[in-house]
Amino acid sequence: MGQRSEEILTRASALPEMRARVEHHPLAHKAEGARIYDVDNHGYIDYTGAGGAAIVGYANQFILDAVRKVLAAGVPDGLHVPLEVDVAEGLEQFVPWASTWAFVRHHDEALRTVLRWLRRQTGKSSFLLLDGGGHGIVDEHEVAGTSRSGFVREVPGWDLARIEAAVTGGASKVAALVLDPLLTRFGVVEPPAGALAEIAGICAEAGVLLVFDEGISGFRVHRGGAATLYDVTPDVAVYGRALGGGFPIGAIAVREGVDTGELVRDESLPVPHPVSLAAAEAVLSILKNDSVYDRLEERTRQLEEGILALAERFSRPLTFSRVGSAFAVAVGREPVVDKASWEATDADAYRRFANGLLEEGVLIPSVPCGTAFLSNAHGVKEVEETLAACERVLLKLHQEDMP
Repeated sequence: MGQRSEEILTRASALPEMRARVEHHPLAHKAEGARIYDVDNHGYIDYTGAGGAAIVGYANQFILDAVRKVLAAGVPDGLHVPLEVDVAEGLEQFVPWASTWAFVRHHDEALRTVLRWLRRQTGKSSFLLLDGGGHGIVDEHEVAGTSRSGFVREVPGWDLARIEAAVTGGASKVAALVLDPLLTRFGVVEPPAGALAEIAGICAEAGVLLVFDEGISGFRVHRGGAATLYDVTPDVAVYGRALGGGFPIGAIAVREGVDTGELVRDESLPVPHPVSLAAAEAVLSILKNDSVYDRLEERTRQLEEGILALAERFSRPLTFSRVGSAFAVAVGREPVVDKASWEATDADAYRRFANGLLEEGVLIPSVPCGTAFLSNAHGVKEVEETLAACERVLLKLHQEDMP
């Protein structure tokens, strides 16, 4: 840690959470392209991706120009603006199955809004979640009037028999199954072939709505998100993060045939800031280009193959799971496919690896199996530098662990 960072942390005595987090993350001063720079001007190749938001990289000029234009107009927060219509029209090319859209301030708010709406709409109080999704957003503090006992939770992800039993057994009380298509609480756990379609069929037959939480997967794993990638149409989907390109926004998509009356009449729906809408429109304009997704796929595959080759060379049990440009690294002999295999990973060994990379100027999630991301700004140079840093770290760990 540099001198400037130490000076600021000394002043931050009243900010214990900040002090604790900076131990594993740079104290950021600026971000550009694929890199974050700390207050001492040390650069880090970044794979945390602002939680997946930075799909086109940091300080993208097209997004900055769009934001500056809106700022210059001086429209205050809380008012509807024509940009909402522009973004909704742009989304038609990405999510053609959606007939109704609602925009709010950020992804988490969109998910909470959906839960409150569906409770009113269906008259049912419970929600079913898979144990690899949710990120703790859905609890008794987040959904007004609902206690933890009102939820059916911790159904093992991709265990179709238990999912069917939970859905059908609780159909009279369950308003919806809320599903994170990548189970990102465990990193990146891709659904087995046909699993999402089967789950959609189970929900439809039981009269339980299917909600995709595409906060991570939306616009990231495919232009149309997981719904398009796996050819499944949910009743409702929630988006955010990548849609705003780093600016906070949440979007709710509803398929045709789902009654949106209670959603439309919800006067408490917060309006997203015009700046976020401008950023979203710019992001969609960039993501129209097929070369963006081709580049993301090529660079992520390059990183995956390089890390796995290094792990084999140094006899390190590193695993690499990914869908598109979302990926997770873990330390363990077996890939992470569920809660049990996630808990079986070597958390301490992962932290040593992550801390070593941080010292080498590469930033990955500090949490074991944390979801990581590449952006369109990551090029061959950044991936090669990352792999060189991985080689140095693995060599150091190998030498430290020699008897």
